[in-house]
Amino acid sequence: MTNSTLTMNPLDGGRKLVLLAVCVGLAAMLGASFLYRLSNPSLVQQGRGPAAQEQAGEHDGETEVVSALMQKVQQNPTDAGALFALGQHFLDHADWARAESFLARAVVAAPADPQPLYMLGIAQYQQQSFDKAAETFERLIEIDPQPAARYNLGILYRHYLKAEAKGNAHLKAIMDDPKAPEDLKAQARQELESATHGDAGKASDKTQQDKKQ
Repeated sequence: MTNSTLTMNPLDGGRKLVLLAVCVGLAAMLGASFLYRLSNPSLVQQGRGPAAQEQAGEHDGETEVVSALMQKVQQNPTDAGALFALGQHFLDHADWARAESFLARAVVAAPADPQPLYMLGIAQYQQQSFDKAAETFERLIEIDPQPAARYNLGILYRHYLKAEAKGNAHLKAIMDDPKAPEDLKAQARQELESATHGDAGKASDKTQQDKKQ
């Protein structure tokens, strides 16, 4: 801590508090936009099923909620609702590894339920396990061909797995799906019209070559 900090007047302190609040707000916005790239906030919230909501409503404190869920899992290790609720809790708190652990167990406990698979893919993506995330979303669309899951696959294949053709196929499937939300179709269309990171690099190289000529 510097001397200027120790001797700051109340106005300086107020300004620093405002700047701190702005920085915290920007950090939260950046985190939200990072997750939005894979799936917009409404789709992420879609993963919170009734089981998680009901479990959370049974207790006042967050610690009590987690403790109660842990106890349920100890009593019944295949309690899909409790496992999913715990996975969602740790996902909400950016504890990606623990979220993946509980969501993977929820998938085993309820293999036909698309919600745990969806959120498992998000947890794997956040840990940069892109191959695993793509595999999870592929499993999901075999059960339930959700447009949101296809969009996620489009992003994963185009930007992280160097498989642009596979990504484009999923994005085009969204465009052809009459049940897909219009806002998601717009995102898929925008993504198809944009260059991937690899294409952008090639375009930059070509520009440099043109300048030299």
